[in-house]
Parts: sequence; structure tokens; C-alpha cells
Amino acid sequence: MRHLTPEKHPAFVLILLTLFAVVGPVSIDIFTPSLPAITAFFGTTSAIAQWSVGLFMLGFSLSMLIVGPLADRLGRKKTLLMGYSLYLAATAITLLTDSIYLFIAARFAQAVFGCFGTAVARMMARDYYRDQMEVKMLAYIGGCLTIAPMAAPIAGGYLQEYADWQYSFYVMAAMAVIAILALALLPEHRQETTTEITSKNSVLAGYKAVLTDARYLRFTIAAGAAFAGAFVFVAGGSFVVIGELGISPATYGYLFAMAIASYLLSASMGPKLTANMSRSQSTLVAGSLLMIGAMVSLVSGLLTDGQSITGYVAGIAIYELGLGLFMPLCQARATEHMKENMGTAAGLIFFIEMLLATLISALIGFLPEAGTLSLSAITLIAVAISGFCLMKTSDVSEATPQTA
Repeated sequence: MRHLTPEKHPAFVLILLTLFAVVGPVSIDIFTPSLPAITAFFGTTSAIAQWSVGLFMLGFSLSMLIVGPLADRLGRKKTLLMGYSLYLAATAITLLTDSIYLFIAARFAQAVFGCFGTAVARMMARDYYRDQMEVKMLAYIGGCLTIAPMAAPIAGGYLQEYADWQYSFYVMAAMAVIAILALALLPEHRQETTTEITSKNSVLAGYKAVLTDARYLRFTIAAGAAFAGAFVFVAGGSFVVIGELGISPATYGYLFAMAIASYLLSASMGPKLTANMSRSQSTLVAGSLLMIGAMVSLVSGLLTDGQSITGYVAGIAIYELGLGLFMPLCQARATEHMKENMGTAAGLIFFIEMLLATLISALIGFLPEAGTLSLSAITLIAVAISGFCLMKTSDVSEATPQTA
């Protein structure tokens, strides 16, 4: 079969690479409006069902750690073929099983293998193009990755309201099948062979140097705790808003998209707004927004016995505005003093953030059903943890450079 020529067919190549990139992100957000229905279907509790969200994010972060070496060793197309085939098998298990535990395990597998494309799509864009065209393709892919998390919960809300929870997984399966077929249209980029082999000892030494770096850990844990404060809405929001307060799945999808839009707005506009501030000052502004958002959600819940959807969502929107500033600042400040092991540090940041988000959001299952109060309380705890980590932190000029 003849392959598309990337130089002659950039629009078609862009469509295919975008499909590869969004399979993972769509898989997390499209099914969140269906969590109460999934809980009822399996006859389980919300505390157990929400692990299908937390472990998915953990699998996503694990995927980012392993996909790079795999793609370099096996090639881009073979890595994606393997990933989407296993993703498709995991999706079939979610639809066929009657065990919530097997369902959760399959969701984890979906994350690990389905999210390969999020990284590999960008690798392939760099393989096919150079200079301005490379930048243009990466920008288009990045733009679609911002739109997908907003569109997916809206689509999932309507699928749940007018069909059932299984239809979100039918969409995931269809995306995987199309992605597998699309791989045949693209050429494989030949990797340059290298004789350099990284020793096991050097890899372990790199991890040890990063994980014993106090400054790195403080900012990484701070970012992870702050992310967990927002992830509470992802993992438990549907149980409260749909299950307890009676909002329709379609409306919940729009509320979910609104929260994501707040984050994206802040992340895109933040650097301009804080251009004249130091990183310490910018972090303080971002942290203040996190605290204000958490307090708005909590106070509105206290005043209405946890029944105020408007107040809670307004607080979360403010919180997400702060998070869009806070996350990249902490990620940058965590590594700005480092001279070595930058790749290891960058990969571990996302993994640690997802791990903390999974663990902290699990607290929802231990709290009584109290409407939005339960969610707000955990968000406030997360902000407190984040603030504690950043107490007495300094700018990089005052930090001691890392020695490995």
C-alpha cells in the first residue's frame, strides 16, 4: 500500500497525527458524566468506581515514562500499533466484564497503551517536518489537545443522557480502530542507529539524584497537591452534581468543560500577565487564586448545606485560573537549579503529580455525602499541603545548584 508523502499531504498527515494524539485525553473526559451510571451498573460504591479515573491518570503518567524508549527502539508505527491494539482489547474488556475491579484494571490498561499517541504523534511530526512546518504542525496538534478535553465531556454527557454509558466506550473503540487503519497510510521514519548504551547504574543514579533533591520535591509535590485539588472535581464531581444534586449528564458536561476552559485561559494568558513579576511573586499570585477558589467553593457549600452548584463551580473556575499559572511555575522552578538529569526530572514530575492526585482524590470515598462540601473540603486540604511545601522557598539565585 502506498504511503502518504508528508511534504505533499500535510493536511491529511495533520488529521492522522491529531487523531493519534487525542485518543488518550478523550478517553479520560468522555466517560466522566457516566460515572454514576457505571457505579449503578456494577452495583458498587462511588469510592470504588472513582478509581477508574484516578488509575487512568496514573496509567497516563506511566505511559509518558515508557513510550519514548519504546518508540526509539521499535519505531513509531510499531509502538502505536501495539499500543492501540492493546487499548482496543482493554476497551472490549470494559464493555464485556461484570466486575468493577476488572473494569478498573482495564481502564488502567487503556491509559497506559492508549496514551502512547499523545507523545508519539509529536515525535512523528518532528520526524516528518523541519523548521517552520514542524512548529506549525506541533502548534496545530497542541491546539487540538486543548479543544479535546473541553469537547469530550460535553459529548459524553449527551451520550449518557440519550443512550447509555457503554456508548462512550464504543466511541473509544471506534477511535482505536480508525487509528490502527490510519497507521498504514503513514511512512515509518528510519531512526539513526547509535551504539551508546545507558547503563542501568547511571539510570538509577539519575533517579536517586532527582528524588533526593529537596527543592525539586517541594515544588513537584506542591504542584501535585494543587492539581489534586482540581482533580477532585474530575474524580468525584459527577457523583455529587449528577448523583446527589440531580443535574443532567449533558449539563454536567458543560460545567466540566467550563472548568477546563478556565485552566486553558490562564495557562495561555498567564505568562503575559506575570511578565513583570519574579517567579516567587507569580507563584504567590497563583497560590492566592487557588486559595480564593477553594474558599469560594467551601463557603458556598457551608451557606447552602452543600447544595450550591453555582457557587461551587464558580470557585472551581477561579481555582483553575490559579492552577493554570501555578502548575507551569512549579514545574519550572522544580528544575531551574538543576545541571544534570533534566530528562529524568521532567518525566518524574508528571508521574508524581498524577500519583498525588490519585491518592488525595481518593479521600472522597471516606467522607460523608454532603453535596459540594465534601469536594470543597478536599480541595482546601490540597491547597494547604501545597502551601506548606512552598514555605520559605527562594528564587533560584538563592538556591544551591544540584550535584549528582
